Amino acid sequence: MPNHHSLWQERLRKRLFEQPYPLWVDSEGVLPAASLWFLMRECVQLLRDEGVHAGDRVVLALPPHRDFLAWMLAALWQGCTLALAPPTSNSEALARFFSAKMVINRDGVKKYSFGETTPTPDVCLLLATSGTTSAPRWIALSERNIFSVVDSHLPVLNLNDAHRNSHNAARVLSLLPLHHAFGLVIDFFIAFFAGAEIVRDAEGGRDVEQIIRLAQEHEITHCSFVPLQVKRLAALPEGRDFLRGLQGGVIGGAPVNNELATFLRSTRLRVGYGQTEASPGITLGEPGVWQEHYLGKALGCETRINADGVLEFRGENAHAGLWTERGLVRCAEGRWVATGDYVQASNDAASEGYIFIGRADDAFKLANGRFIPAPEWEMMLRSHGEGCSEAMIFSLDGERCTICLAFQHEHQMPTDEQARTSILHCLPISEELLDRVHCISTAQWLYTPKGSTNRWAVKESF
Repeated sequence: MPNHHSLWQERLRKRLFEQPYPLWVDSEGVLPAASLWFLMRECVQLLRDEGVHAGDRVVLALPPHRDFLAWMLAALWQGCTLALAPPTSNSEALARFFSAKMVINRDGVKKYSFGETTPTPDVCLLLATSGTTSAPRWIALSERNIFSVVDSHLPVLNLNDAHRNSHNAARVLSLLPLHHAFGLVIDFFIAFFAGAEIVRDAEGGRDVEQIIRLAQEHEITHCSFVPLQVKRLAALPEGRDFLRGLQGGVIGGAPVNNELATFLRSTRLRVGYGQTEASPGITLGEPGVWQEHYLGKALGCETRINADGVLEFRGENAHAGLWTERGLVRCAEGRWVATGDYVQASNDAASEGYIFIGRADDAFKLANGRFIPAPEWEMMLRSHGEGCSEAMIFSLDGERCTICLAFQHEHQMPTDEQARTSILHCLPISEELLDRVHCISTAQWLYTPKGSTNRWAVKESF
């Protein structure tokens, strides 16, 4: 019977054994592929010596440096089920939750025994959702899930078409967390299997000046971002030059507003959309093709908009299951998976695909039973209100709506009363159901670390 993870062994051997690339560059220096192979094989032997076999759960909670890479690739080679967690995680709690056989963190390697546990050799990764829209869930991904996205995205994001440096390899600046699906699969694995030179930012993209310094020092050709990082870079002349000089990269994790979309048309960056449940690839845009809240078009899977207006997908990228307190809960193959995102088809011929409207969870009902489609109304306000770049509709008392609007330029900002009058003409809402209307500048708007509206924080500010 073939090994469930034999594809990892085949591809890792081909990519690393006696090869110079991919290169990993971090604060400790340069690590060629052949050296990473040697480190990985040492870790494989340590796993075997400790009796860790295919299907055993291993928790890895290290910062994204060379030790993280060696242990991650070793666990995948060995066929383990690897749970990736932030370095600050409570490793003891995660070990119990997953009935893990081993935990690898800053304190070293610790073995656990939870009695008889069911191995899960068909699951190679357990990744947590970001938790920005709901409580994080642990998604179980198979080898087939991961490589379906790698194989569909790698030809399109072909880093081999980049402007070549003297070493004949694209140079990728890695900013995103590697314990999340976007950073791990779309950013790292794509660059890794393309044989790129991967330069890791020790600050994880939090310091824009360091991003610019690394980009100049290493002649970076590709970089992927969340929108907030792009927004901060675009505020600086050197940052705009860096973004426009890139040969490629993906922006994902949150919708892009109109102002940022306008700037991005002057770059070769493209939008990417997905979820951890999709391993995480669902749609991708073309280089430099942008409009507000654009998601791109389906890649490597089927998509459709269901009767409620929510985007669904199905394909080999659809997650194998969920890890819960009861263990692994498997999902049926070939199913349609609802993303929970309201979308509409793009009517722009240049940007074929989907436009993000909002999260289905953000719609709500008032006490009188009136349904408030907040995401749709927010899109109407952004397109109707001159200069309005952000909008949020919610209820403080369960009986009436409160609306907060953000404006890029203060000279375009109406008074709260003027905005109220405009809203009553724009939205199908009566005077008695509209509570407060508040206008602020975008500088005061509250965002998540990815760059989407921090709905909890905005509501709490009232």
